[in-house]
Amino acid sequence: MNILNTNHLFLLHELVKKNFSSKYKDSSLGILWSLLRPLLIMMVFTIVFSTVFGRTIKNYPVYYLVGRTVLDFFNGSITSSMNALRGNRNILIQTAAPKHIFVLASVITEFLNYLISLILVVGVMIATHAPFYFNTIPYMIIPVISLIMMTTGFSLVVSILAVYYSDIIHLWGVVSLLILYTSAIFYPMDIISEPFRSYAILSPVFWIIDQVRDYVYLGTMHSMSNTINSMLLSIIILIFGIIVFQAYRDRVSKRF
Repeated sequence: MNILNTNHLFLLHELVKKNFSSKYKDSSLGILWSLLRPLLIMMVFTIVFSTVFGRTIKNYPVYYLVGRTVLDFFNGSITSSMNALRGNRNILIQTAAPKHIFVLASVITEFLNYLISLILVVGVMIATHAPFYFNTIPYMIIPVISLIMMTTGFSLVVSILAVYYSDIIHLWGVVSLLILYTSAIFYPMDIISEPFRSYAILSPVFWIIDQVRDYVYLGTMHSMSNTINSMLLSIIILIFGIIVFQAYRDRVSKRF
């Protein structure tokens, strides 16, 4: 799967533009929704949960947004990737377009949304007088790389599964809720008692969020062992996704 083939870069570029524009098609505010949606949700969660966790979570809006933006990138990529092949079946049937480009375009589109949402994080940090830890913030690139690899791996797998089993699209709505409530987005993980905490921290997204919060929200260095384990897990998921995708990509057209 040669993702660096220059003959495919133009197609990738056009698909990203198409995905990005269609995401905000018929919307008056357009791309501003990348900022407004997490902002409005943050306001609701802050009003509801800051009274509950206000004493245990300092600067709740920043705590929430740092985690929510990571989760939105992951969930958005998976949701979009499930339709990456199904939604472009006519193109894939009539042309020899490389199928993985459609999945990568979905992930890249959501990553651009993630970068835009970071503007909101910075704005909220300024508005709430949150400190900027310039000595640790650059390390954020480590969990972000890990997040991209993990998300791409999962996206490759679900893009194939959605072609064979359309029910996975409906099932994902339940799974995404499970990930939301096990990733400590709006509450501190230490409020969960054992043995439920041990199950909750099995979520790979939680470990990414935990790392990003350490570097951006707390200004501390994350555990090196956890960082390495998370990176290794992401690499394994990416490799698994590539293997699955390569094994079934040539059979996809027969399922349309």
